[in-house]
Amino acid sequence: MTTSIQSLRSKSIRQAKLKLDQHRELGLKSPLNIFQVAELLDNIRYSEEKLSDEPQGFALILN
Repeated sequence: MTTSIQSLRSKSIRQAKLKLDQHRELGLKSPLNIFQVAELLDNIRYSEEKLSDEPQGFALILN
């Protein structure tokens, strides 16, 4: 995978975590509903899994 795609995934993770932190701080005043929060959490989990799986796949190609 190219570095630019990894960078985009890292950026999306950072942005999602920032939105969740803001949601946590605002509490009931947060504009996010439960479905949006769940989607952010899913995006973080999916992106982090992809980032952790990719170096292993790349190492297998080299061996």
